[in-house]
Amino acid sequence: MNSIETFKKWDIDLLIDYVLKFHHRNTRRYGDKIAQELIALAQSHPELNEAANLFRNSVQDLDMHCMKEENVLYPYINELYNASETGQPVEAFHCGTIRYPVNAMMADHSDESARHEMIARLTNNYTAPEGAEAEYQRVLDELRDFRDYLHEHIAVENEIIFPRALALEAASV
Repeated sequence: MNSIETFKKWDIDLLIDYVLKFHHRNTRRYGDKIAQELIALAQSHPELNEAANLFRNSVQDLDMHCMKEENVLYPYINELYNASETGQPVEAFHCGTIRYPVNAMMADHSDESARHEMIARLTNNYTAPEGAEAEYQRVLDELRDFRDYLHEHIAVENEIIFPRALALEAASV
């Protein structure tokens, strides 16, 4: 994972491409796979049932979250960026401002962070019980990696993309 300081040097359109092509793609690619592995593991390890349900719900909610960004928010942020780069005007966002969808995305981020904190607690911070088969720890390692990349995704959006997008919008008025 990159440092948040490295991302601060990137243009907003490049950050959006990174989030879409790395984070959104991998959330979908690996989220379902990890959820299925965790659910299968929970069949013989019932202590994982709650974590498996939380993670399955997270993957489903993150898919909807990603679709909102891909179909509504990011296309308009790219328009704002391109207009600022070329000195062209841009039409106002369809609901007046991007502040509302940005706030909704940040609320989703808070919800997912809390959910993944609960998963960490339920899995003893992603540590298999002593004597558990190697598969158990491997799935927990994948789950922890997913959480770490989710934190990066959230940081890039909350700390860089969204503030810059709001500033671009304010400057375009």
